[in-house]
Amino acid sequence: MARHAVSRSQSHEPLKQPVVVGPVLPFRGGIAQHTTMLARAIRSESGGSVVSFKRLFPRMLYPGASDRDPEMNTHAEAGTEYLIDSINPVSWQRSVKAIARTKPAFVIFPWWTFFLGPCFGYMASALRRRNIDVVFFCHNVSDHEDRAWKRFIAQIVLRQGSRFVVHTNADRQRLQALLPGAEIAVHPHPTYEHFPAPARIPPKRAERELLFYGFVRPYKGLEVLVEALGLLRDESVFLTVAGEFWEGHTELSRRAEALGISRQLEIRPRYHSDAESAELFARADVVVLPYLSATGSGVIPLAYRYGCPVIASRVGGIPDVVADGSTGWLVESGNAVALADAIRRVPVPIPDEMQRSIARFCKSLTWQSLAHMIIEPPSDGQQDD
Repeated sequence: MARHAVSRSQSHEPLKQPVVVGPVLPFRGGIAQHTTMLARAIRSESGGSVVSFKRLFPRMLYPGASDRDPEMNTHAEAGTEYLIDSINPVSWQRSVKAIARTKPAFVIFPWWTFFLGPCFGYMASALRRRNIDVVFFCHNVSDHEDRAWKRFIAQIVLRQGSRFVVHTNADRQRLQALLPGAEIAVHPHPTYEHFPAPARIPPKRAERELLFYGFVRPYKGLEVLVEALGLLRDESVFLTVAGEFWEGHTELSRRAEALGISRQLEIRPRYHSDAESAELFARADVVVLPYLSATGSGVIPLAYRYGCPVIASRVGGIPDVVADGSTGWLVESGNAVALADAIRRVPVPIPDEMQRSIARFCKSLTWQSLAHMIIEPPSDGQQDD
């Protein structure tokens, strides 16, 4: 039960329940998936509700065809009011009033982008003035493409938090540097167990099938992976790049052609449904995350959901969730030679012991354990084991 709840025997008032604020289904992307699963787990633990967006990003700021899942056009997440327009302050005021009417135990906001600074900053401040605790779940303390002014915005907004939750020790350290003395709990990213089993496993096109999955942004280092593939062009390796490109994919195609690896590369520059994603992960021998910088990654627990190991850069919080040689392999960031060598050494098929290690990781970290830690935070602010 939430720490602010009162006993029914002590009061005739209903028990206070938390409110989750943020994008949930049918919005798509890692943050929406995360917020949806977290909200469901919190509701099953202690009840509560969700206040979500009716408009998240203006069209000009979103690289894809839509920020909503085209297969879920009619979906409305249970217990959710879609009230917030990220660029309309009137909707922020209305949302605060709607939240305050429920007299919540606390309100939890995801934090991942400076763009929502005005919206979430206003709402969090207004709730604190009503003596309502605010919990920030920091996916990124500051944006991936970091700038001093973005950190400044993050600091202003996050100062409104009563306490904080992060997925990695790297994020905890960043947040402590930004807000010394903050109450911060750490819990690794749970796996996305709700993703479906693959309807089929597409045929492999090489001895080692590699998958790069998700939004393609500069910090994710895809160009390093392409350079590594160029070093392996005489070996049986095939790479699928599946995701929407932040800056277009023409340059990637040109570079692959210049390296002579076009026949070893499939570029799928679009959003992929859960069913399509399941097939991509099921075919892959290894998922590659050649990030140049990172706090963490939702792609790693998704790979684990399908029993797929990862090759990832040793940056940020990634070493917290990739056990080198056990659930995957860690390599030096930005080093195409080291990455090519790691790919070359991937055993095919993946050993049973590695599969068992991935399964143990999945079983130990659940959305319920994350929800419980938020509702009943450990006294020392660390992960509740």
